[in-house]
Amino acid sequence: MIYTIFLYQSHTGLLIYDKSFQEISSGKMEMFSSFFTAIKTFVSELVLDDSLDRSKDLTNIELKNYSVLITTIPKINVDMVIIADKEDIKALNKVIPKLIKLLIKYEQLFLSWDGNRDEFNILEQPLTELIISNVKVVRKSLLEHPDQMLKSIWAHKKQLSREKVENLIQERDLLIYKIENTANLTRKVAISETVVELSEKLKDEITFLKYQNEINKLNNEIKDVRFKLNYYLEQIKTTLNEAINSLGDKPIHLGDYKNTYLSLYSFSTKLRLIKDTGWEIYRELSSKLIEKDTLEDHELSELVQNLLKMSSNIEDYLN
Repeated sequence: MIYTIFLYQSHTGLLIYDKSFQEISSGKMEMFSSFFTAIKTFVSELVLDDSLDRSKDLTNIELKNYSVLITTIPKINVDMVIIADKEDIKALNKVIPKLIKLLIKYEQLFLSWDGNRDEFNILEQPLTELIISNVKVVRKSLLEHPDQMLKSIWAHKKQLSREKVENLIQERDLLIYKIENTANLTRKVAISETVVELSEKLKDEITFLKYQNEINKLNNEIKDVRFKLNYYLEQIKTTLNEAINSLGDKPIHLGDYKNTYLSLYSFSTKLRLIKDTGWEIYRELSSKLIEKDTLEDHELSELVQNLLKMSSNIEDYLN
């Protein structure tokens, strides 16, 4: 089957259009974003490789059970790259001329391209129909064996010197140590992304995929933190208003602010997970609230007013 078709501008190597025929859920795509980036990077490097013989109608690069077929279309200044199962090469050899004929119909669009990829959405329907009517489409994915795909890709890359490899391993080990000893989730994501990059240079598919998966988990944790921050922010005001309304004519010090304290404390705890500074302010306010008897009436009143004026926009606390 065909997994993906890429169209690159020949002289720049810029990706013009890509169409995936793989069965990939959005969650999987997000989880393995670096995997797909590695594939795109590899394919773009192939297109820009000076050793590529453009006099040939078709260049075939084998990747384990897959093939990368590169066809240069000089008339529209495009390199068409197809990733497919190795067993389907014969069928593809019959389809490629039809694909070329289809693309040449849009010659002016390719030759006048100004960098806006959306212009090529017009190819979606005719290209998809052409593939489906000529090639048996089996719903598979390159993600079935991502480790094998990465190994095959990296086998085409130059070997690093022993000294370079050792330096990269030391750098990566230090970053992994930092990840394990860092509470801030956003910093963990940033460091994990660097670990993925270093693992690609080291051709270490196990660590590459492990930390790609870690990035996905961390991003989900960040989404959960943001959700809970919104929840606790809402609860701070709700419980505080309830405490004030229940006072009636009683002095402000007699209010029961326990639930507000819990929400405010939880808010500061969650904020600390994605922001290094600023969370201390709300931790301090929660302490003042629970120790209200140490405050003067005007101090407690000011504290309550400040809490009620807290912004409802979570972004104001993250910038």
